[in-house]
Amino acid sequence: MTIPVVPIAGASRGRRDVDTVALGALAQIALGALGQGGAEASYGALKKGLRDVAARDPMDAVLGTVLGGAYLFFVAEKGNNPKVQTFLDALVFITTCLSVGYDDVFARTEAGKAIASFVMTCGPALSARILDPPAAERAAEEGARAAEAAELQRQILARLDAILATLQQPAPAASTDAGEPRPT
Repeated sequence: MTIPVVPIAGASRGRRDVDTVALGALAQIALGALGQGGAEASYGALKKGLRDVAARDPMDAVLGTVLGGAYLFFVAEKGNNPKVQTFLDALVFITTCLSVGYDDVFARTEAGKAIASFVMTCGPALSARILDPPAAERAAEEGARAAEAAELQRQILARLDAILATLQQPAPAASTDAGEPRPT
C-alpha cells in the first residue's frame, strides 16, 4: 500500500516546525490507513474509511489510535509542554482521552490540540467496542446464525405441512355402535 504524500502547509517556505510536521504526518497516516491511495479524499470517503477500520478489528483500531496518537502527541508536545517529557507521559494523556479525560496534562501546541481533539471525539466510541470481535468473525457468526435459522424454519414448515396434510384427509365414516341409541 502506498501512502499518499499530503502537502504540508508552510513546507514550501522552508518552515518545518513540529506542529506542521506532526499534522502532516497525522494526515498521511490517516489517509494511508483509510485506503485513500491516489484518490481524492472526500469527507464521505474519510468517514467510510474510519468506520471500516474500526469495524475490521476494533482492538487494532484502539491500539493504533492509542499508540499512534501518543507518538504524534509526544512529537508535537515535546519541548513545548513541560508535562510531556517522555513517550509514557503522552501515552497516559492519550489513554485518558479515550474515556474520562482525567490527567494533569493539557495540549499546548496546535498539533497537540488537534490530535487530542480527534482522540477525545472518536476515542470513547472506539474504546466502547474494543472487545467486539473483528468483522470477519462477526460475519461468520451471522452466517452460521442465518443458516441455523433457515434450517429451523424448514423444520417448522415441514411440520406445518404434515399437520395440514393430516387435516385435509377425509374424515373416516362415522360408525354407529349397536349399543348406542340412534338420534331421533
